[in-house]
Amino acid sequence: MAANKLSARFQETLAAAGDDDQVVALVRTRSPQPGRETLERLRPMVSGEQLATRRSELLGLITERYGRGDQFRANLRNDTAEAHAPVLEAAPGAHSLWLADAIVVTGTRSELQSLARHERVARVEANPVLRIPRFLRTPLEDSPEAVDGSTWGLACIGAPETWGGLGRGEGVLVGHLDTGVDASHPALAGKVAAFQEFDAHGLPVPSAPHDTVDHGTHTAGTIVGRTLRGINIGVAPDARLVSALVLPGGEGTFAQVVAGMQWAIGQGVHVINMSLGGSGYEPLWNLPVLNTVQSGVVLVASIGNAGHGTSGGPGNDGLAIGVGASHRLDAVAGFSGGQTMDSVPWFGARVTYNKPDLVAPGVQVVSCVPGGGLAAFNGTSVAASHVTGAVALLQSAEPGLRGDAWATRAILLGTVEDFGEAGKDQRFGFGRVDARSSAAQAIAFC
Repeated sequence: MAANKLSARFQETLAAAGDDDQVVALVRTRSPQPGRETLERLRPMVSGEQLATRRSELLGLITERYGRGDQFRANLRNDTAEAHAPVLEAAPGAHSLWLADAIVVTGTRSELQSLARHERVARVEANPVLRIPRFLRTPLEDSPEAVDGSTWGLACIGAPETWGGLGRGEGVLVGHLDTGVDASHPALAGKVAAFQEFDAHGLPVPSAPHDTVDHGTHTAGTIVGRTLRGINIGVAPDARLVSALVLPGGEGTFAQVVAGMQWAIGQGVHVINMSLGGSGYEPLWNLPVLNTVQSGVVLVASIGNAGHGTSGGPGNDGLAIGVGASHRLDAVAGFSGGQTMDSVPWFGARVTYNKPDLVAPGVQVVSCVPGGGLAAFNGTSVAASHVTGAVALLQSAEPGLRGDAWATRAILLGTVEDFGEAGKDQRFGFGRVDARSSAAQAIAFC
């Protein structure tokens, strides 16, 4: 009976471990799953039946809130704590990840096999590894010239046009899960409202803000960076960051990232940027993504840089806003991921949909890097940062959308510039993000 509770991947992990090796496991309990009514309402959105409609039709689809985010979050934490208590008592040193209904346990092979026999344990999973998508740093001198004082990416999506009267991101708090951030960079000074590092088990690590590589500082700059050397680099320069270091050196674990997500949600963020991913579709993401969105927080994630026919999670989850990369001519970059998620498992059902959801500038994007400098990167990571900034502008223009992830998603996807096939395809998704149009529509919508 206990063996049936071990996932195939975790059985492989145990088989490779020695008798005395310490192995990390994610223990899932029988705590309540989303109700049938909620899943039936969400399934058309995930499968693309609703999002196949365009513009004004799309904007009218998602107006009902699934409960206020703060109340949902409180109920979720209480329910999860109750369900996890018996297992935590049986596994000293373990800790709970309420966002994913997972308990992180470290033990030997025999100890974990014994724990699997506990009546409150439903499933034991491995703790998969995630990475920042492989990206290319290009010579700064080869980057496109600034357009009226802004990077080409900001100009392309209409961010500077939004600043004049619709908003600059003020009042919006952005969750930033990455390799860290150089909070002392001139473009980011005063922008980091909170910082927390997490280890591979999802436990907090005391540290001051820092970046373990340059990726996190670059994505942060594209989201909220101020003008540097006469160039506007941040889509939403008046928004602020809550930054979690979950990918030290560019690599982290599922527990590490989920710990960062739930910490950021607890800090009151309105949108989370996740320029990271695993390889392929990972059902483990279904619950934390759903719980994030039902908490009222928009989740934006890169789709991956392995090209057409590929994608990575959580960006390829049906409820995450998965972002591909475009270049100056509004064509999709060759490295940008995108595929049909064909009959993938989702809470006991099978759903089919296309990813990405939209694209954004992701080629030769200039932003800040540790030490006070600038650099140009290619990748869906920097594309996702443009979209997160656009969400901040949208919610700055209409504060009533803060805490309403469903309506924000509908407006964002309903106001894109469509350069691909009509509807949602595997390369553009619905199209290229348009920050000005989405901010203007947000005001009209509310």
